[in-house]
Amino acid sequence: MIRECPGSILQTAYYLILCTVVILSICAQAINVLDERGDSEMRLVYDLFDKNGYNPLLRPVKHENHSLEIGFNLALSQIIHLDEVNQVMKTNVWLQVYWVDYQLSWDPNLYDNIQSIKIKPEKIWIPDFVLFNNALGNFEVTYKSNCVMYADAVINWIPPAIYHSSCSIDVEYFPFDQQTCDMKFGSWTHKGKSLKYRFYKGINTLILTDYLKSGSWDIIDCPGWIDTKTDEINGDDKEQIIFRFVLRRKTLFYTVNLIIPCVLISFVTVYVFALPADAGEKMALCISLLLALALFLLLVSKILPPSLTIPLIAKYLLFTFIMNLVAIFYTVVILNRNYRTPRTHTMPQWIRIIFLKELPKYLLMTRPDHNKRWQNIMTPTPSLPSTPETRRLNLNISNDFLEVSDVHGPRSQMTPADVSELRYGHTRNRQLSDNRPTPGASMIEGSSHHDSESPSEFVMTPELHNTIESVRFMYSHLKSEKEYEAMLEDWKYVARVLDRLFLFIFLFVTLCGTAGILLNAPHILEFVDQDKIIQDLVAKVRELEAIAAQNE
Repeated sequence: MIRECPGSILQTAYYLILCTVVILSICAQAINVLDERGDSEMRLVYDLFDKNGYNPLLRPVKHENHSLEIGFNLALSQIIHLDEVNQVMKTNVWLQVYWVDYQLSWDPNLYDNIQSIKIKPEKIWIPDFVLFNNALGNFEVTYKSNCVMYADAVINWIPPAIYHSSCSIDVEYFPFDQQTCDMKFGSWTHKGKSLKYRFYKGINTLILTDYLKSGSWDIIDCPGWIDTKTDEINGDDKEQIIFRFVLRRKTLFYTVNLIIPCVLISFVTVYVFALPADAGEKMALCISLLLALALFLLLVSKILPPSLTIPLIAKYLLFTFIMNLVAIFYTVVILNRNYRTPRTHTMPQWIRIIFLKELPKYLLMTRPDHNKRWQNIMTPTPSLPSTPETRRLNLNISNDFLEVSDVHGPRSQMTPADVSELRYGHTRNRQLSDNRPTPGASMIEGSSHHDSESPSEFVMTPELHNTIESVRFMYSHLKSEKEYEAMLEDWKYVARVLDRLFLFIFLFVTLCGTAGILLNAPHILEFVDQDKIIQDLVAKVRELEAIAAQNE
C-alpha cells in the first residue's frame, strides 16, 4: 500500500496538468475568436459609417420624394399614476420602432458571420418620435438605448420612456367611473408623406406581455390606430399613431373609505327621529352629522378636478346634506311640540283627531287607555271666592242627617256664601241627646207643629266650613294638576307621533335616494377579471404575430 502511493500521486498530477492545458487552450481559442469578432465588428462599423460617409441627419431613402416606412408598437410596462386633479396619466412604456436603412446592410460572410450589431442612436438616423399630448416639458424618451442593426438593413430601436400624457377626466360617475386616455405619437419635424407609419406585424394594440398590474385601475381595452391630421395652415397631412387606454377604476378603496361612511351617515340621520325628544341630544346629533358631511364634501373636492358635471359621490353627499338640513328643521318642530304646555298653547281639536287618534294606528303606536285619553279636553279651573259670606238657606230635607255632598258636591246648588251660615228647623224624628252644640251638629230652633214640608234651618260652624273649603280647594287643585299633566302628555305624544312619522318618511326617502343615485352608475355591478383581459390581449398579440410570420 505504501509502495503504490508515489504512483498514484504522479497519476493525479498528470491528470491535473492535462486538464489545465485543455482549459488554457479553450480560453485561448475563445479569446482569438472574440478578438477576431471584435476586429470584424470594428471593421464592419468602419465600413458602414466612415468608409461610406454615412450622414445621420439624412432620411434613409434613395429618392427625396419616397416615403420611409416606419413600423411601430407600444409595450406597456406599468400605469404609474392617474392624477384626476391635474388630469395627467403617468405611464412606463417601451417604444418599439422598426425601419429599413438601405445604407446599413452588409454581407455576414465578409464579417465572420456577424448577423447584428448594436450601435448608439447618435450615430444613425432615427425617427424623432415624440408624444404630442405630453403634459411635461420632456417630449422625448427617457433613455436613448442602443439601436440593433441587422444585416438585411433592418434597424430595431426599443427605448424605454416614462410619459406624462394629458388626459381629460370624466368624473360624472366617480368613484365608479371609466376613463379614456389617449397617447398620440408622431414625428416632430417630418410632415406630409415623408414617413409612412404602420403597426409592426399588424399588432394594433398595446403589448401587455410585461405589464405590471395597477392597484387603482383595470385595463378594459387598449386599441391603437393611425390617424391622419391635416394642417390648417399649409394643408400638409401628418400621421399620428394613437393608442387608447380604456381604464376602469378599482372601487374597493373608495367603497370602504368613502361610500360606506356616507351611507352610514345618511342612515344615522334617519335614526335621529328614533331618539326621544326628552333625551336632549337630537339637535347635537344632527349638527355632528352635518359637520361630518361637510368634511366629506371637502375631501371629495380635493381629490377631483373642477368639472361641468357633478360627480356621483358629490350628488349623494349633497343629497345626504339636504336630508340632514331637513332633519334639523323637523327636529326643531318636534322639540317645539314636545315642550309645549297648556299655559302657552291650546291643542286644537284637529290635532287631537289626526295625531292622537288616527295616525298612531297606522304608525303602530299604542298607549294605555288610548281611546279615552285622546278625547281628554282640558276644562278651565273654577274660581273660588276669597272670603265666605254668612247667609241663611232654607232646605227641604227629610233625612235626619245632612251629607257633605249635599252641600259641596257636583250636584249641589249651594254657593260658598250659602254654606257660611245655614239654619234649618227641627225634624220630626230627631231628638237631641244633650243641649251642648258640637262642631258640625245642627241646633234645633223650630217647633213641633211644623210639618215635614216646611223648610228647616241649620247653622254650620266656621271650623267645618274651613275644612270643607280646604277639601274643595285640594280637589280642584288635584284635578287641575291631573288635567295639566294629561295635556303635557298629549303634547309629548304628538311629538312622538311626529318622530315616528318622519322616521318612516326619511327611511323611505333615504333608501330610494341611495339606490337611485348609486345604482345610476353604469359599471357599478360589473365585475372586471383583469387577469382574463390581459390573457386575451396577449393571446391576440401572439395570434397577430403568427399571422405575420405566415405571410412572410
